[in-house]
Amino acid sequence: MKWSIIGCGNISNKFCDDLLHVKNAKISAIASNNIKRLKIFGDKYKIHEKSMFQGYEEILDTEFDIAYIGLINSLHKNIVKTFATKGKNILIEKPCFLSLKDFNECEELIKKNKILFVESMMNLHHPQSNLIFNLIKNEEIGDIFGFEHNFGFDIRQKILLIFKKKIDFLNRLTDPLLGGGAINDLGCYGVAFSNKISKLLNKGPVSSLKKKNIIGPTGVDINSTIEINYSNNFKSTIKVCFDEKLGCSARILGSKGEIFIPNLVTPERKFKIILKKSSLKEYQEESKGLYSYVASDVQRYLEKKIQEPDNYGLKLKEIKQNLKILDEWKSYEDI
Repeated sequence: MKWSIIGCGNISNKFCDDLLHVKNAKISAIASNNIKRLKIFGDKYKIHEKSMFQGYEEILDTEFDIAYIGLINSLHKNIVKTFATKGKNILIEKPCFLSLKDFNECEELIKKNKILFVESMMNLHHPQSNLIFNLIKNEEIGDIFGFEHNFGFDIRQKILLIFKKKIDFLNRLTDPLLGGGAINDLGCYGVAFSNKISKLLNKGPVSSLKKKNIIGPTGVDINSTIEINYSNNFKSTIKVCFDEKLGCSARILGSKGEIFIPNLVTPERKFKIILKKSSLKEYQEESKGLYSYVASDVQRYLEKKIQEPDNYGLKLKEIKQNLKILDEWKSYEDI
């Protein structure tokens, strides 16, 4: 299976490190606007010079089965339009779009050209999520009424190891022109997982939202919380931030106990899930590289001509539902 890699930054390196261990996967071509990164990336993965492209459009003339897009958020819409127009299958880093409006501009193009479109929500393809959803389906904690997820880290710059500046510098996380903000970078994981639980339990549509956003000096959110209330008594609370060390844990709450997930988004190779009832039960399993599962699933979709992700991957309809909530969360206006 031939992969073209669009973007040679940190996330593409992580993805390709795992892709090397996926059966029948081959990196056939790479593209970047940064010549230095392109050269380093090409040397690392032993890509022939003729298969290295400065810019993103020339690569479209090469033969490949799937394009992995690891670009900054603000470039996603236009690159999806370009590749979908040419009928190229796409695996794109989250968030696949910055708004529901961007999604709507591309949805018909994706459908019209009958391409496979997958948002790389890698944790949903990981065996940890399968274990979690099986515990839910088996009613291990009874009637589920809540989901809580915190995801955050502190990017403030230290002074004399004690004081910290405000987040007033610009990079991909903090620049509004690049699609920065804690909700864009981190919030999409919790919202997608929350909606998956709701769908699994037939809890119905979202009935109301409550939120609180702290906006930093650069104009993007740096600390944000949302409460999603679904029908049939199910509520999710998600907090994301760039100014606190929150880790990435999650809790699923039920009438008979709870499921505790130490790391919802980037589980360790040897990951564990803790079932808290009258006593504790720990599930511990070995896994492969984080991105190898979504890459393997994408190859399976193509080999078996599966039109949209199965199991717990995100279908277009689900992406649309997630973006609707994310848009309201990012509106910076009280709901």
